[in-house]
Amino acid sequence: MYAQQITINEDQATIHFTFVDKEVDGELSDFTFTGSIDLNALETSTIGGSVATETLDTNNWFRNRHLRSEKYFSTKAHPRLYFKSNTIKSTAMGFRVSGQLTIKGITQDVAWDFTKSEGNLIGVATINTHDYDIKVYDERERNQVTIKIVLPYTQ
Repeated sequence: MYAQQITINEDQATIHFTFVDKEVDGELSDFTFTGSIDLNALETSTIGGSVATETLDTNNWFRNRHLRSEKYFSTKAHPRLYFKSNTIKSTAMGFRVSGQLTIKGITQDVAWDFTKSEGNLIGVATINTHDYDIKVYDERERNQVTIKIVLPYTQ
């Protein structure tokens, strides 16, 4: 089988998040990709990247300012979120990327389920912001966030 190395188009990538409890959604930008992806050799591929926390946008300037503050994302002290894969395995629908997500200097294991669609890799993961000392709500179960990342690529 031939290598099918792809190039991620960072400037076109989108990161969308939804706080499940209140259906508050938003985006992050200024994405930087690190890694190497061969669609025919996923098990030897790596996926990583970071995004600027100051770009957090919920389409509400007051909420954005609040979420960027020290109480939540602390963007001045922690200007970027980071992800680095540990393993990538094929699944019936695409592939699963397991790795470590770092927010506010706190690192947790996260699994992303990816699919391919018309020149895009689309990954979805669910995290709990409580695990990263971001307690929007006092009750842990209300801090669940779904993250969707769309990574446009060329071959």
